[in-house]
Amino acid sequence: MKKTIYGLLALSLLAWLLPVIALVPEWDIWVWRKQLIYWTGLASFLLMTLVMLLAIRPRWLEKPLAGLDKMYRLHKWAGITAVGLAVAHYGLKLAKGPMLLVFAEAAKGERTKTFLEIFRSSAKDLGEWSVWIFAIMIAVALWQRFPYHIWRYVHKALAVFYLIAVYHGIVLAPAEWWLQPSGLLIGAASILGTYCAILSLSGRIGQRNSHKGAVLAVRELNSDTFEVVCQLDKQWQHTPGQFAFITFNRLEGPHPFTIASADQGDGQIRFAIKALGDYTRKLGQNIEIGQPVTVEGPYGYFNLPEAQNNSRQIWVAAGIGATPFIAWLEGLQNDPQAAPQASLYYCVNNEHEAVFAERLQQLCTKLPSIELHIHLSQRDGYLTPERLFEGATKDTKVWFCGPSAFSDKLKQGMQQLGMQPDNFHHELFQMR
Repeated sequence: MKKTIYGLLALSLLAWLLPVIALVPEWDIWVWRKQLIYWTGLASFLLMTLVMLLAIRPRWLEKPLAGLDKMYRLHKWAGITAVGLAVAHYGLKLAKGPMLLVFAEAAKGERTKTFLEIFRSSAKDLGEWSVWIFAIMIAVALWQRFPYHIWRYVHKALAVFYLIAVYHGIVLAPAEWWLQPSGLLIGAASILGTYCAILSLSGRIGQRNSHKGAVLAVRELNSDTFEVVCQLDKQWQHTPGQFAFITFNRLEGPHPFTIASADQGDGQIRFAIKALGDYTRKLGQNIEIGQPVTVEGPYGYFNLPEAQNNSRQIWVAAGIGATPFIAWLEGLQNDPQAAPQASLYYCVNNEHEAVFAERLQQLCTKLPSIELHIHLSQRDGYLTPERLFEGATKDTKVWFCGPSAFSDKLKQGMQQLGMQPDNFHHELFQMR
């Protein structure tokens, strides 16, 4: 994630600085202010374009970015960085007044004028207002308690402000840039980002990957967890460990859930859903058998690992995080020889929460290389990294799905125990 953001920042820096690097020694404070206004604007715009590209969920980016969950994390931090640079961009404009108290006003050079000059005033005003509105909307988008069904419309509206940023950038970019790398970047980014914004505003994101279907069954697993089976068209295919976006209600929109079953080639998929928010708490009571659904996907690269030199792997399924592992185990039922040597820890607080224990035991019966451990924290105590990784080597590979706090503890423990952090593979639960 950091490499992508830093790479775009470096690209913008090179495109901005290379054409004028010979003139840098001659710049005074006012030229530096002007040039930094240009660079912060260019860098912010490129990151905004990345945000728009990631928002349309392009399948071709999933593999290089290690899955859609990682893409959404990049989407989030690219947006935050873009807003920070946009605020700095506008802040440098506002800095002129205070700077005049210290420095003498610079002589104004002659600006090259183009046919876009008539739009200059409106581009400035719209750009200034959109910076603050964009910042407020990003803050709302990051507020986890903000209702999702409202949040998604607020989030979609960001595409409008991106189009304003396109107008602002094209009109106010220095005329000489259009014959330099900076202008080429603005032009290419504007075309790509505008396409993504139109796709978002027209409601066509994920349309090519969507499948129509209906609810076949709904089964309550305990007081806050239930299972939904959906019948989709026969064209549906997925790999165990992937997730999909399900739309039960058009006004509510799609929500991501891990697919808790292997692909049997009949278009049937199963989801296990836990009440973790306002939407999921009410969902189980509102779903009816025969109800139409739309499933978009599949997405994700939390794939079943291959066996490697008989080295034992560690799989950790915490609570509802058992779902991808159930899909893995189902996918191995007809080919037990393909199963790696692994210790699977199913971690919950107590027996009431262990809704997948029986299913996991049934599946592991046919897979002798998988050693299942049912860990009840109220009975067995907290599963610390020291207990979990006892006997592990620095090269032991770990697959985890569960709450982020537990994930962070295990990653920190691996580092403290001298294990390789790169061997920790996990799904990111938070999609915003």
